[in-house]
Amino acid sequence: MGMKTPIINSAAEKIAYNQDLLTQILLRLPTKSLIKFKSVSKLWRFIISDPDFCLSHTRHHHRNGFLSPTALLLKGDRFCPPSEFSIVPLKHYSKVPFFHYIPDSHVKILQSCNGLLLCESYRQSYLICNPTTKKFRRIYCPSNSAYNFISKCFVSFAFDPLTSPDYKIICIWESYREPCKFNLDLYSSKTGSWDLCIVSFEVDEDEQEIELNNGVFCNGRIHWCGYGEESLYFDVEKECLETMPMALPSRMDAPETCRYFSESRGVLYVAVTYCIAVCLEFDVFEMARDYSEWNWKKRVNVGDAVKAFPELELGCIEYYPGFSGVCIIGSEKQEEPMVVVWADGKIISFDFRQGAWKMLYDLGPGIKIGSLYLGEDDHLHYERFHAYQYFENLSCL
Repeated sequence: MGMKTPIINSAAEKIAYNQDLLTQILLRLPTKSLIKFKSVSKLWRFIISDPDFCLSHTRHHHRNGFLSPTALLLKGDRFCPPSEFSIVPLKHYSKVPFFHYIPDSHVKILQSCNGLLLCESYRQSYLICNPTTKKFRRIYCPSNSAYNFISKCFVSFAFDPLTSPDYKIICIWESYREPCKFNLDLYSSKTGSWDLCIVSFEVDEDEQEIELNNGVFCNGRIHWCGYGEESLYFDVEKECLETMPMALPSRMDAPETCRYFSESRGVLYVAVTYCIAVCLEFDVFEMARDYSEWNWKKRVNVGDAVKAFPELELGCIEYYPGFSGVCIIGSEKQEEPMVVVWADGKIISFDFRQGAWKMLYDLGPGIKIGSLYLGEDDHLHYERFHAYQYFENLSCL
């Protein structure tokens, strides 16, 4: 009697050969698992690598229309080797890959936007990076004779995978030939090309500074923080520049030291530190949904964190804060955001809803972000540090 051909009847085998069903299952798995599962079979690799699947997976894992950060990347203002980036996991399974896949020895993070990072290379180019997939694309400024006479250049980034798989880069520059006049160029990943000088505007020398080097993408617009009565934002879809108020309600009878500009779940926030003898407090302001005004939200006292964590040494010296890297991020389980602060090599957060401090992450004994560039007598927080939100995702470049 001849041997019968085995009949495929197990549930696992049926799923493995049903591409539609398999796709629906894979859509529900964490990003990190999918990276590993590419090696299971050619079919799995084909599905997981497909740009449409990558986009669908990102959109499947949003919460109320927003993505939740899985980690923070901390760094100073300078170009530095990839090993000088400090990583703060916000979820127990989060482990951000280092930038070893980038051949450039020194890079500078300019902006984080829904899973992709805009970086500047010392090689006079810009990198769009996805640390999850270990992919990057190098972008050069447009070939424009005017660029030979640039005195200032600021680059920002717009990307929202919940609305489009494409991203855009905004380059604002000033020429030596025309001081105080700025031009805006726009790069689209869809076309792979630059549109030159789509907007031109002038800024009076006497006006307060607008931080064009610190763009924040929110609600389809790139916003820049200012220190005067007004600042600017660029509507990416309409390709137009608009003004927004920057006058903050007076809360402290002292000059400002720094403004930390950020967003969370479609809302803009500014955290303000002050030049006072013992600087352990800062105010948090929230922009109205209609962009009509800034409203005071909370005064946060980092000194209160010492009550919860007695081992915390703020190291505050006169007129210099004992903390840095203030960042407002969304809470995964609550609508209210939380404030993240770096102090004494530890990452702590303040919960607005509970009014309590929490230890997010301890970088370890002796670990000091940016220590490569600090002198023996430099205070740890002389340099302003930035916290960039990182989102695990499969977005294609």
